[in-house]
Amino acid sequence: MKYRRLGGTGLEVSEVSYGVYSLTGMYGEIGVSDAIKILRLAWDLGINLFDTADVYGKGYGEEILRRAFGDGVKEIVVATKVGYDIYAPSKRFQRRYDPEYIEYAVRKSAERIGKRPIDILQIHNPPLEVLKSPQLYRTLRNMVERGLAEHVGIALGPERDVLREALEAIEHSEVEVIQFVYNALEQRPGREIARAAGEKGIGVLVRVPHAGGILSERIDREGAEKLRDHRSLRDKAWLEWAFNLYDAMKPILRGYGVTPGQNAIRFILSSIPVSSVVVIATSEEELREYAEAPDKGLLDPEAVSRIIELYEEAEKRWVER
Repeated sequence: MKYRRLGGTGLEVSEVSYGVYSLTGMYGEIGVSDAIKILRLAWDLGINLFDTADVYGKGYGEEILRRAFGDGVKEIVVATKVGYDIYAPSKRFQRRYDPEYIEYAVRKSAERIGKRPIDILQIHNPPLEVLKSPQLYRTLRNMVERGLAEHVGIALGPERDVLREALEAIEHSEVEVIQFVYNALEQRPGREIARAAGEKGIGVLVRVPHAGGILSERIDREGAEKLRDHRSLRDKAWLEWAFNLYDAMKPILRGYGVTPGQNAIRFILSSIPVSSVVVIATSEEELREYAEAPDKGLLDPEAVSRIIELYEEAEKRWVER
């Protein structure tokens, strides 16, 4: 495993990080004992950053870290997110970003994780109007000053105006880390966000590196309708476009003696200023595959340029359709 500096936080994080979301039911039922084995294997493989949220399994995605690593949560770096009111009676959690709720949610997260301050606190999916409010940044500053969080940032989505949201967020000095979707099939607006964040010394975390399984070839056209969560924004037309684009990319992403899933990660590490790529893995085999990706080295610059070129050509056709 290789490591990179997370912006100006001073943290050195593994180039591949683990998305605890993997273990909370969206990708099939995984028993507690198996979940703990996967988390401990991630650590053994050199992964030191674990990304979760209070809404994942209504607290389970945080609690399972404590069960795997104990109080103090070993030396791992925990990044969690708050912003959905998981404590309300409704099963459809409403987003809340008022200071009182954020502080309450962060305290509860710290209790479940067994770690205070939390290494990285992210505000979960705030829309543009929230990101424009000075109150949000006062709240983030207060979380650090009160010893509830060591570092703070923003996790973007599922809004459609992610670029404007990102550019707004990174203008505020309180934001140390930003997380968003980026992969070979979803290059915009991630490239622009990463470039702008890098110029300001903000740490970049990327999620959904395999476009829901298309780039790892764990899903085909027939199974694409099973894509859920934030990917509900992808309609049938987009999925057909994405599969056609991947068909054009296959000779590049398959041509280096490593798996397609590894090359999808290598493309991200090679194409933008990113600190860590958050992967979804529900088995030890899958986790080992992805964790080994950084050790394969960066993609050849010509391969990266060709993947970007193919995307831009396809994107132009998509816009003109």
